[in-house]
Amino acid sequence: MTSTVELLREQLDPLSSPVLQYELPGVKTAFDAEAMRGYLQAALFGTAHPSAIIERCEPGQSVYPGDCCIIRYQLEVNDSALGQTLKPLVIGRVFPDQRTAAHYLHDRLAPLAEQMRGRAEIAPFVTPVALIEPLNMVVYVFPIDGELPMLVEVTDGQRLRTILGELLSDALNTRLTIQDCQVELGHYGRQHRCVLRYQITSTTPDDDTPQHMLVYGKIAADGRGALAGPVIAALHEQVLNQGHQFNIPRSFGFRPDLQLALFEAIPGVPQVAQLLKARLKGQETTQPGKLTLEESLDACAQIAAALHTSAITLGQRRTLADELAGLRQSFAIMRRISPELGAQFQDWLERTDASAAASSALSLCFSHGDFSYTQLIFEGAQSGLVDFDTICQAEPALDLGQFLAYLRVAVLKGQRTAKAPAVLTEQLCARFLNSYIAAAGERLEDEARLRARVPAYEIISLLRLALHSWQKLKGSRLEYVIAILEERVSCLP
Repeated sequence: MTSTVELLREQLDPLSSPVLQYELPGVKTAFDAEAMRGYLQAALFGTAHPSAIIERCEPGQSVYPGDCCIIRYQLEVNDSALGQTLKPLVIGRVFPDQRTAAHYLHDRLAPLAEQMRGRAEIAPFVTPVALIEPLNMVVYVFPIDGELPMLVEVTDGQRLRTILGELLSDALNTRLTIQDCQVELGHYGRQHRCVLRYQITSTTPDDDTPQHMLVYGKIAADGRGALAGPVIAALHEQVLNQGHQFNIPRSFGFRPDLQLALFEAIPGVPQVAQLLKARLKGQETTQPGKLTLEESLDACAQIAAALHTSAITLGQRRTLADELAGLRQSFAIMRRISPELGAQFQDWLERTDASAAASSALSLCFSHGDFSYTQLIFEGAQSGLVDFDTICQAEPALDLGQFLAYLRVAVLKGQRTAKAPAVLTEQLCARFLNSYIAAAGERLEDEARLRARVPAYEIISLLRLALHSWQKLKGSRLEYVIAILEERVSCLP
């Protein structure tokens, strides 16, 4: 029997779509490393005896949000004037026409380039922003970003000494003098978000011995960072102080003008995926003081139950109808570019909607909003939760479905890599859900309704993951997700 992924394989990559190539005529060339090396050399460094030569140009992360295609290039530049090799990050946007590209350059990028004047990051470039006319494309050097204009300021080590000094002094209730601040790029989402690491050296009035600390700065275009401080305070008061044992970072404040939220670094790393890989490869070992795979899933479930039963009222409402509406809008774009793929996803969405209608919704509760094993970290037997910028009021099935969706993808990917039999998925998913129900105990609203709602939210999370994989041109991951979707939809009542 032919699988859905085999029928749709030629539509998994938006770049192969004739519609996309017609709408964005420069997009194929934008992924040609050698062609882009020449274009970027001329656009950013000039051709009249440049001292900086691009030795390597590697197209990397990309995303197609529907109106343009965004590609990041990791360059390796030999700068004879400085006597060193530079590795700048350059971002490109391919637009439908030259006029749109020129407007974006003029309105969004040129003012930021002016702000960057004199900064060391752009010193080797003739210009840090440019228009590549034959491709209807603008290119710009990080930290310039037209969607996150505040990155120019929050990466300026000199300016940050004052900003961080004020925020940290208030948060720690002691006056800090920042002697030095080194800025490192943490996680740079393809759109609208960025995480920075600040390596800070400071002194206090009572102690002039330099102290070192690591602080994380999160920047988002939609102001969601403003909620992090109140959320963390509520978690301490209504969860951690009530006997639940897991770590969360302290909030060090929020600067609305810069959309900058600061957090302490807490120990630990995500470990569920690593433990899963070890299990599938037969390399799992039991280490004293560390959790097993099942114990890690138990800890994740217990944290979810603690959040959902906390009675915290912060966060916007997210209903099943909201989730469905957002996906319908996005699938309309997909259907224009990849009609059969979009139609299949739309069909699965409607079947999920019809199935969910057979059960009544659970009461909305405090929810993480992006609950997956990547947000849960471990240090020995101690667990921790991070990333509070998606906090919402939703059915508990939202978080549980998201966790199970990502867990299924991780298991399938690991099974194919390790060529192991498909034996773990249902046991691990059942372990997580049963642990959650046990942890919630009498505070659980209705076990039967919860079990009925989770599959619908799980499919919604898988559909969203499939959409994002398609937008990010991740064809291999999209294949995994479609295979799981086909199986999960077939199990709907």
